[in-house]
Amino acid sequence: MDISKYAKKELLQLAERPATRTPIPRTGDIINLGAGDPDFNQPPIVAEWIKEAIEAGATHYEFQGHPEFKRAVAEYYSKYGVKIDPETQVIPTSGGGTALFLTLAATINPGDEVIIPDPAYQGYINPIKYFGGKIVRAKMRKTEDGYFRPDIENIEKAATEKTKLIIICNPDNPTGCIYTMEELKEIARIATEKDFLILSDEIYNEYTWRGKKHTAIATIKEAEDRTIIAMSLSKTFAWTGLRVGYIIAPKELAELIWRVPIGISPTPVPLQIAAAKMLREGWSFHEKMRREYEKRIEYSVKRLNEIPNMKCVYPEATFYLFPDITETKMKSIEYTQKLFEEERVRVVAGSTFGEMGEGHIRIALVAPIEKIDEAINRIERLHKKLKKH
Repeated sequence: MDISKYAKKELLQLAERPATRTPIPRTGDIINLGAGDPDFNQPPIVAEWIKEAIEAGATHYEFQGHPEFKRAVAEYYSKYGVKIDPETQVIPTSGGGTALFLTLAATINPGDEVIIPDPAYQGYINPIKYFGGKIVRAKMRKTEDGYFRPDIENIEKAATEKTKLIIICNPDNPTGCIYTMEELKEIARIATEKDFLILSDEIYNEYTWRGKKHTAIATIKEAEDRTIIAMSLSKTFAWTGLRVGYIIAPKELAELIWRVPIGISPTPVPLQIAAAKMLREGWSFHEKMRREYEKRIEYSVKRLNEIPNMKCVYPEATFYLFPDITETKMKSIEYTQKLFEEERVRVVAGSTFGEMGEGHIRIALVAPIEKIDEAINRIERLHKKLKKH
């Protein structure tokens, strides 16, 4: 059947792009360090919370989201200095992806320009194209010691009268950098002067390392009324399958986002109630995850830097590594294909995240350290074979 007659043309165009998420078997000898799906299962209390909510009758409409969840979000994010009215500024969503999609649906008209850093999380690309937006990349700069930083000069050059918003990921996926207060102030200044919105994806805010701290751009006065924060419980509490996220936005922008015609709030009410409890009582579980990620990072960075033709900086945040493989003389997509075909290890090519990501791979540390150790052994084996040729 030729579906082109029936399809929305934007979807046909998106079908021409390579898939960003390819299913990988969960059995056999494959080690999947590609997708950022935490390998931690929920504590049993979460199932109890959901069951209790259902038994208590939380199975009816909540047109504007459950009040308890919205209050829990406002309480939680106040620790970053963001003042929030839970009733008017919090929008429950079905995960972080839906938070991004709804924001873009509410703001992007065909021809509007959206600034995205390069490299950046590839999940921003297709929704912008779907709504007819034009993507403008602002290259990050790579420091002499191998760290990526937002380049304010490039952001300023990318901004035009057609710019509708900029998307920043802070802390950043894939580079692992944390935006400094000075960098955020400069972005707020440019957004104010050029009059565009800021969409701040902050889902890795709880994973910062070696004394680094997350700063929310919404705390900057110039950005306060033009910043939309996209968040999710997926990374913080390993809720990738439970699909609970939220948007924090100024009242007027929140009202606009609520007008997107998707029907009722897309997050099941029992999950919103459980998520409220998680935001208040789930931090011991989160801390267990956090400690484990830190061990994995410490171990993996050291091991990777011992491999010939590989350099790996210690990330400021997230549970990703973004090692440099340029000395192998291979394109990142060729490298990742070879690693998968010959050593059965799945990682993501840096070029997937943009031109500046070329020469890098992204490794998600979402496996027990024993399995990560085996994956690094296989990477080392590949590099030794490459060195012989």
